[in-house]
Amino acid sequence: MRVYLSLLCVCFISFLPSGECQSDNKKAMLYFNEAVEAYNAKEFDNAAAYYGKAIEIDPKYTKAYYNRGNIYLAKKNYGKALADFTKASKLDPRNAKALLFKGYAQMQMNDYDKAVVSFSRTLKLDPGMTKAYLHRGTSMMKIKRYTSAISDLTEAIRQGEGEYYAYYNRASCYLKEKDYEKAIADLDECINLKPAKFNAYQSRGRANMMLENYNSAISDFSLVLEKKSNHKDAIYYRAYSKLKLKDYVGANEDFERTIELNPEKESAIKNKALCSYTLKNYEEAVTDYTRVIKIEPEEPKHFANRGIANLKLERFDNARIDFSRAIELDESFAEAYYNRANAHMKLERQDLACEDMKSAAKHGFTKAMDHIRPLCDQ
Repeated sequence: MRVYLSLLCVCFISFLPSGECQSDNKKAMLYFNEAVEAYNAKEFDNAAAYYGKAIEIDPKYTKAYYNRGNIYLAKKNYGKALADFTKASKLDPRNAKALLFKGYAQMQMNDYDKAVVSFSRTLKLDPGMTKAYLHRGTSMMKIKRYTSAISDLTEAIRQGEGEYYAYYNRASCYLKEKDYEKAIADLDECINLKPAKFNAYQSRGRANMMLENYNSAISDFSLVLEKKSNHKDAIYYRAYSKLKLKDYVGANEDFERTIELNPEKESAIKNKALCSYTLKNYEEAVTDYTRVIKIEPEEPKHFANRGIANLKLERFDNARIDFSRAIELDESFAEAYYNRANAHMKLERQDLACEDMKSAAKHGFTKAMDHIRPLCDQ
């Protein structure tokens, strides 16, 4: 299941009371002010350059590092943002915001263990910095510490931080912990908050599948497909849910769509063959089992099923070849002997049919006993 990181709403330039962002160097302050003006004019590259000039003159200009880090964060240049927030937090170890944004940059760079440390330090400095719960919980989730993640995300929800993403990520943890009821409850909240987003419907569908609530799962996956018609996973899992409800027609259609979108999806190919066979669409079943056999050429049941489809289509020699291959792969395959006997009869080879019927009975297929005498006494 896809898991979405929570999004941080960053205030890129936070003006401080007079004197708090001053440098001892007036020229550095001049460049700092030029940077603020450039930022306000939405000239972000120029703003970053002016902050850089301020830093060159005064390498201990904490606020310049901090503000430039915010610009890099907005531009998704997480490496440079991390470097600036790291420097700002070293120069001002009490700067909780610098630590928070440092952790966020680390999280975006998939360095989740270090992000957890940064968010923990943030909360130690300032317990009111509640976004840290949201992001630490997300980072915990990514390193599979689901119990700790749930605890942090629950606190984030209690504090009103990032509600949708907190609920969604907590639901993801519940899914990993196989607590499907709680996952569904959180996903319900996500849907109430942002009904236009399809991800929560997809995840809720998976949870419903795990609880064998297949009708509900189908409804969820259908809602996903209303929003994104070629969502491969939604089509596949809807097909699977229909199959579990024995809606072979609907399942067959969805498995076919899955294969069109993802020709290498082996489970879809196998299930499509099962549907075609069950629906007695034997022409389709032959095609489907031919694809299945390419995936698993050593599985005797696939040849036997294709053989039955060929038998139904009165392609008796093709059926005989399929049953023979099934027997080569499993010499005790009683049903294959029985069905090959039927193929031999249609090909007017009574002697071979007699031998196969005896082999079927020998290997435990009791139905064959009724046919041995009338077949073998001719």
